[in-house]
Amino acid sequence: MSSVNENSRELRFAATLSGVITLRMLGLFLILPVFMILAQEMPGYTPQAAGLAVGVYGLTQAILQQPFGWLSDRIGRKPVLYLGLGLFAVGGVVAAMAESMTMLIAGRALQGCGAIAGVAMALAADLTRPERRPVIMAIIGIGIGGAFLLSMGLSVPLSSLLGLQGLFWLTVVFAVSGMGLVMTLPRTAPPVEEVQSTGIFDMRPVWMLSFSVFLLHAVMTLLFVTLPPMLVGEFGFTLSSHWKIYLPAMMGSVILMLPILRKVGANLSERSVLPWAFLVLALAIGALPLSASLMALAIVLAIYFLGFNLLEASMPSLLSRITGSRGRGRRLGIYSTFQFLGAFVGGVFGGWLLGRFGSQVALLVASVTSLVWGIVLKLSSKGIFPTGAVR
Repeated sequence: MSSVNENSRELRFAATLSGVITLRMLGLFLILPVFMILAQEMPGYTPQAAGLAVGVYGLTQAILQQPFGWLSDRIGRKPVLYLGLGLFAVGGVVAAMAESMTMLIAGRALQGCGAIAGVAMALAADLTRPERRPVIMAIIGIGIGGAFLLSMGLSVPLSSLLGLQGLFWLTVVFAVSGMGLVMTLPRTAPPVEEVQSTGIFDMRPVWMLSFSVFLLHAVMTLLFVTLPPMLVGEFGFTLSSHWKIYLPAMMGSVILMLPILRKVGANLSERSVLPWAFLVLALAIGALPLSASLMALAIVLAIYFLGFNLLEASMPSLLSRITGSRGRGRRLGIYSTFQFLGAFVGGVFGGWLLGRFGSQVALLVASVTSLVWGIVLKLSSKGIFPTGAVR
């Protein structure tokens, strides 16, 4: 097959797989901006219980990423994708029918059992050439960013129209649609194993990226546990007006991100971007309590989303070049485990901080955490990521 045809095939595959992941992530992201407000009407509501409902999704995701990755190495990626999307759909039904916080938490936990993030990344690596994997991972990352963008713009209008139960029914529709897209993906044999060292040194970049994505999603979930109530209570923005903040912020961040991401991809320089992106997160989150107007909030959130989207695209791209095919599903499962464990910790810890100390302390903790990790990455990443994996 010619290089042009191969490139076209890989791009079509990436677009389809990105669609699967985007539909599933929409089911997650649509809930985040409005959940802490709408859940207040649920019997048994407390900030801690609502934070648990947000974060428990990440806990069950974290627990099952490794088993799902192991299973996909043995029976194939597509059957595991079907299983995961099916569990996500069933959990959406349980959450949509919930009449108490306990049942709502159970539905969110069951949704999280559809732990397919690592499997999807492994499939992307299986079906693409090594030199094209950064581009493919970036396309998938942009799809996730697009899901984030759509959810920020649509979550409030949809929640006003459908309510919390309707949003969960919508996640069921997304899951079933994702299963339809999986049917169009090529059938793959078990991945061909490559000779690769499995020593501790080889795993150091994996652990570094895994802990980075843990912190990224912990901070993101903490932010969306804290920010919506703060917008209502401290800034006086009604829930129906939140889209006026989120949508311009996300649009602005995408405009800023695309040229940066193109340059990063051309130079294969993801490693150098990571510490600066975390420092951008720290700056933006630290400035949130100081914002006193709608425009100021939108600008600060645009800066936050810029850092988040750069990390969400760059880290899988870098990881794809340091992960060989032997046990790929298991190793990428490590990354995804930490990703969703971070979402769990951020939801639970964010709810606790909000209930105990208030929004400003919660945001300060998130800002300082991002700052410290950005410094750690700046000082240590050059010695951890192998040169051949970076350029």
